Amino acid sequence: MVFASTSEVYGDPEVHPQPETYTGNVNIRGVRGCYDESKRFGETLTVAYQRKYDVDVRTIRIFNTYGPRMRSDDGRVVPTFVTQALQGKDLTIYGDGEQTRSFCYVDDLVDGLMSLMNTDNLKHDVYNIGKENERTIKELANEVLDLTNTRSEITYEPLPEDDPGRRKPDITRARTELGWEPEIPLREGLKKTIEYYESKSV
Repeated sequence: MVFASTSEVYGDPEVHPQPETYTGNVNIRGVRGCYDESKRFGETLTVAYQRKYDVDVRTIRIFNTYGPRMRSDDGRVVPTFVTQALQGKDLTIYGDGEQTRSFCYVDDLVDGLMSLMNTDNLKHDVYNIGKENERTIKELANEVLDLTNTRSEITYEPLPEDDPGRRKPDITRARTELGWEPEIPLREGLKKTIEYYESKSV
């Protein structure tokens, strides 16, 4: 059994990069608390089930995956920026754009999932899957503007409450125990993503 968790379990982390042993920094009463805590609770239920029934349960903590076939209106930053750029709209950054994320292309995520499912005798039951290379939101916006060759500009709005300042996974476990490491550079992944949206006439 594989439980798909998320980097959101780390909340607004105070430890960088975030190892699987880090218990996170979550505001349980904040606007993001419901999602963060639902995933943390999901991990708790998974571990409880594992202990009671002695089954092989593995948890993957997914960091900011992107790629073709994402819904353009799902609220995540990559499809939002790409859609805005292709429609000739300005790209909206919340905050100053210096907050970072670890963007992992979907093919790399799938490879990580397959490695997690197909590796025997694992030493642990939870693994971070993401890219160690942090990029600021402003850098992401500029990459999208460059690749779409648009005249769009960047506009800034207030940062939402509890928006994490940094996200960067420690993937030492995945690298050493699963033999996994992400391979697709951000620019290459963005090109493929943009081509998909262009083909759909977003």
